[in-house]
Amino acid sequence: MFNKAILMFSMSFLALSLFRICSNLAVLDLGYINAIGLVVGASAVVVVSTGLIIYFEKRNVLSKTLSIALTTGLLVLALTGTAFAITGSEGSVAMSPTELQTSLMGTAGYSVFQLGDGSFILNTANDSCTFLVKLDSSYNQLWTKTIRVCQESTVLSRLAPLSDGGFALAGVVNNRYVLMKTDSRGDIQWTSTFNSGAPINYLRAMTQTRDGGFALAGFGETVEEGLGWIYFVKTDLSGNMQWDKTFSGPVADCPSVIIQTSDGGYVMSDVSYSFVPDQGFFRLIKMDTYGNVLWNTTYGGETDYLKPECNFAIATKDGGYLMAGYLWDTSAWVVKTDNEGNMQWNQTYGAKGSSITGALETQGGGYLLASISNRSNAGLIMTDRTGNGLWNTTFAGVTLPIGYEANFNSLIHARNSDYIMVGSKNQSVWLAKVDYRNDLPTTLQLLSTISEASAIVMAATLLIKLKKKRKSPAKDLPK
Repeated sequence: MFNKAILMFSMSFLALSLFRICSNLAVLDLGYINAIGLVVGASAVVVVSTGLIIYFEKRNVLSKTLSIALTTGLLVLALTGTAFAITGSEGSVAMSPTELQTSLMGTAGYSVFQLGDGSFILNTANDSCTFLVKLDSSYNQLWTKTIRVCQESTVLSRLAPLSDGGFALAGVVNNRYVLMKTDSRGDIQWTSTFNSGAPINYLRAMTQTRDGGFALAGFGETVEEGLGWIYFVKTDLSGNMQWDKTFSGPVADCPSVIIQTSDGGYVMSDVSYSFVPDQGFFRLIKMDTYGNVLWNTTYGGETDYLKPECNFAIATKDGGYLMAGYLWDTSAWVVKTDNEGNMQWNQTYGAKGSSITGALETQGGGYLLASISNRSNAGLIMTDRTGNGLWNTTFAGVTLPIGYEANFNSLIHARNSDYIMVGSKNQSVWLAKVDYRNDLPTTLQLLSTISEASAIVMAATLLIKLKKKRKSPAKDLPK
């Protein structure tokens, strides 16, 4: 029975170790699988070591001492290797990005999404029109559609793939909100416009809702950099307005992202600021299905966090939210909340002129942040699950539209585990993938490799011995 247990653990360890080695060769982001595999592997070494010690108990003291020393050494190596394997992803760093396309139309890239068939859709633009671009799964260009509304300058910076295979684009044209629907080939099916009543309008967020319709949010103001208000629009699947809401008060408000919640309502990230007193806040607003405010929570507004600007938010796997942006003339700022808006932690990054413009939650529970440094240069920051920075990198000459206050879907995790990012470089659209390499010290990498190799040899040796033992006559077994 004990031999069967050893055999089972040994085979499990061999399979999981081989899986980890193959996944590392493929540069896959499988942190938690690696951890599980190595923990099971270490457990297997414990079982194997115990078995060998018991086997040698009936031998002389010297053999017993040597066997204990050998198995203890291998066990330490295996456990050390397991620890490095678990934390190894935190020692990885971004390699130089590989440009995927150099001939895309437009001067600025806004958003990129991967579709169900593995292909990609992007929206890019120049000063006069928007381009909807389709790439295959190998990043080859399939088609490009030029979009212009009534011969007006048309920059539709918001993009969303839709449940019917088509696409939605949104922006501001001639000071009116514009929502446009295309089919799967990028041909326009309908266009809707909305008027907030403000002299100056900005559209900041657009999403498809569960009923097939759309929700849009922006802000209006009477004068540049003046007090303003949020304008929220809900439409049906054909772009017809169902209802709209205006959120106004003694402060200026600028929404950034709309997230539809499981109860059919909405959570919207926002920045609120006032001139007297001179302060600002990150704000999270919870609304019901019809846009009525249920609660709102603010963050910052005092001491070192006097004037934050919220660029975006994402829903996290634990049911909470991650909000990010920057602190005026200080640094980038990230706030993590639970599902009721209670702050769990916050972190700052970079120096003056830094900002966070997007985020992905990694499989290991950390976050990959799209960043801006020096108010213009794009880059990435990797953090652990509580926002502690692990590494950061900047891409020379790469910028994001609007720069410091960008909040587009410019960073995605593709199915082949590449991280894909879109932006601008040298007045052209920049599309690139970013890989990672392990940056643990060489001695630690070697120790981890030795521990795995030693444990695999040990398990394989035991399997061979057990197989021979089964074939041997009973009288040859040790007494």
